[in-house]
Amino acid sequence: MASSRIKHVMVMVQENHTTDNYFQGLAPYGANVAKDWPAQVNPPASDQPHDRHAYYRWLAGEHKATRTQFDTAAVIPFYAYLALTGAFLENHCSGFGTNSTPNHLLILGGQSPTLRNPSRTQPPPLWDMPSVPGLADEAGIGWACYTGTDSYPAGFYQQLSGSKNLIPNAHFVADAAAGKLPPLTYLWHDAPEDEHPTADVTIGMNKTWESVDAVVRSGGWDETVFLLTWDDWGGWDDHVATPNIEHTLDGVQLAYGPRVPLIMFGGPVKPGIDSRWSNHAGIPKTVMQLLGLPELGVDRVDKDPGLADLIDPTRHNPAPPVFGSKISLPAPPQPERRPNPLPPPPAATSNPVPPVVLRSGGTLPPPNDVTLTPNKP
Repeated sequence: MASSRIKHVMVMVQENHTTDNYFQGLAPYGANVAKDWPAQVNPPASDQPHDRHAYYRWLAGEHKATRTQFDTAAVIPFYAYLALTGAFLENHCSGFGTNSTPNHLLILGGQSPTLRNPSRTQPPPLWDMPSVPGLADEAGIGWACYTGTDSYPAGFYQQLSGSKNLIPNAHFVADAAAGKLPPLTYLWHDAPEDEHPTADVTIGMNKTWESVDAVVRSGGWDETVFLLTWDDWGGWDDHVATPNIEHTLDGVQLAYGPRVPLIMFGGPVKPGIDSRWSNHAGIPKTVMQLLGLPELGVDRVDKDPGLADLIDPTRHNPAPPVFGSKISLPAPPQPERRPNPLPPPPAATSNPVPPVVLRSGGTLPPPNDVTLTPNKP
């Protein structure tokens, strides 16, 4: 591992919220978030359009995403605490500008053959793509994916499908509290605990809090690095235009997608608001760095700088509040901090999205299964 002190890396993936939608409350601390959009009621009344078509119309100025904000401290106080005591990656982006499944696949292995969610009336897809859990397995490092219904999304990988290490998420809290987690753990929740609209988002936050608390109760806080993110934008607006570094065959921006929150926390994580550009491909790269894994064979991941520089082996951050206890947030600085300027884009020009690399050495065509007609959505 990158640090002998780090024994566990845990990736938690929730659903469908942008950085502006969730973290208005971080503005006084210097986060680059909108401050004056209308308040969002909890739970939301509807699920906004957020597939590839909706994203394209949003880019083209022909679709107004939902421009509302939750009361961060009142509705999701544990997330506010994590963001203010851990590393808050304020310019983290969904890997692709589309909806759930492609972005979940990017978090697991850095690529997706599809730009949409698979049909629920057809057999689930099975792709022989490399994955970070599979890479860990080949290196003799234990892993587990605590998945949603029907092993979503890890079961879409031929390398992982049917493995005893795909475990229903209902087992996570007990396993974590008993100290049974392997070095690499992924965790997804089902509705309403995944925060997908129209869920009460406090329910999902509480499930995340309970899950983190189970790791703390096992004595694992000081040796664990957590990466908590949200899969895609969910149709909520965000005021920051993200860099165009990849486009589909129709010329429409694919990567980066809209900003979504990423919080990195744990005993050895350097706290603070981090303004670098990052995206979902950086999550598997960071896992690889922290576990000392070799290259995955996917350029989008292997060439990503990762976030391992946010680890300080000499730090011993205090554990978060016990699940269900009162949360006290750090006082905002006086005067309020100004946000950092946006960093320069990571690439000067946009490149076509590349083919999908398979474990066999072959490839699949670049994802192109959503037909867009520029200016005629």
